[in-house]
Amino acid sequence: MTIPADLDTTIAKYASVAFDDSTPLLEAGLESLSLLRLAVEVAADDDAEIDATRLVDLRNVGDLKKWLGELAASRSEEGVTR
Repeated sequence: MTIPADLDTTIAKYASVAFDDSTPLLEAGLESLSLLRLAVEVAADDDAEIDATRLVDLRNVGDLKKWLGELAASRSEEGVTR
């Protein structure tokens, strides 16, 4: 799998309503299970370590996109391509 070029499209697969970066995660219908699924999708390397404790720091979609971007970047830095 490749790193999603558009995180909004990837997030929309799990959100239950329209959202923007300032939308609180719960208002977008994004709960802990969907957040972990998103993380696994973005960091699809089998050996990727996903720090679930970071979930408590995520307040809105913008925070989520930043975290997912960091996961994707760390995957790229490790030379993982699919």
